[in-house]
Amino acid sequence: MKTILVPTDLRPSTEVALSVAADIAKIYNASIILLHSVVYPAQSVAYSGTISVTTDTMIKDFYDAEREAEKAMQLLIAQKKYQNVNIKIELITNGDGMVSDITRQAADLIVMTSQGASGLEELLFGSNAEVIVRHAHCPVLIVKEAIERFQPQNIVCAIDTDDRLKTIHHYPFQMGERGLQKFLYVFTPTDGKVAEGIHQWMSDFARAKGITEYELILRTAKTVQEGIIAYAEETNADLIVLFTHGYKGLRHLLSGSVAEDVLNHSRIPVLVMRV
Repeated sequence: MKTILVPTDLRPSTEVALSVAADIAKIYNASIILLHSVVYPAQSVAYSGTISVTTDTMIKDFYDAEREAEKAMQLLIAQKKYQNVNIKIELITNGDGMVSDITRQAADLIVMTSQGASGLEELLFGSNAEVIVRHAHCPVLIVKEAIERFQPQNIVCAIDTDDRLKTIHHYPFQMGERGLQKFLYVFTPTDGKVAEGIHQWMSDFARAKGITEYELILRTAKTVQEGIIAYAEETNADLIVLFTHGYKGLRHLLSGSVAEDVLNHSRIPVLVMRV
C-alpha cells in the first residue's frame, strides 16, 4: 500500500472519505492524493451554428475556478488531524471528466463517498461510485457515513462460485486481525445450486487462499444484493467485501452488477475488488 486516491467534488462529504483514507494511510505509511477535476464555466454562443469564442471574462472564470478549488482543498487538509499524513493536492484541468481522471491515476486503493442512486436514476445513470467501480483498476472503498476510526473487524465477504475468485488477491489493507473469516452466499429463487456444492466450492476457495478457519453462511433472499445487505445489517458488520467483473456496455445493462447494487443501497462501507 503506497498510494490512496481520494476523489472530491468539494462537497462536505469529502471529509468522510478523507478521514477514512487517513486512518489507512497512517497504518501503512501511505500517501494520499486528493484529486479534483476542475469544472469550468460552460462556453456559450449567441446563435445556433456560430462558433464559441473564449473571452477574457471566460479565462478569468477559468482561473477563478482553479483558485477556489485549490483553496478549498488546502483548507481541508490543513486540519490538525491530517498533520501527520502525507496528502498531496492534484487539480486536473484537462476537461476529460472526473471518472476518466480518477481511473487513469496509479493508486493502490480509491476511497470515496457516495449518496447512492435509486429508481429510474439508478437504472439509467447509476451513481458516480458505481461508474468508477466499473472502470477502476484497483480496489474501491465506498463510505457513506462518517466513521470515528476505520478499523474493520466484523467483515462480511460475499461470494459467488466463480473459480476466478480462487486466484490470489492482495487486499489493500488488513481484513481484521485474522483476515477474512466470514463468507456469505445468498440463494435466490432462480438459483439452481445446492448447499453441498457451495460448501465444497468454499472449501476449495479457502485452500487456494490459505484460509484455515472460516464460517460459511448460506442465506435465501429475493435478490442477492438484498440478502447481502440484510445479513450485514443484522450482524452489525463494519465492512462488506465484494468482487466485481466490471462489465460495461450492453452486457452490464442486461446483467447488472450485485456489487453496484449493494454500494448504492448499503449504509455499511463496501470494498469492491475487481476479478
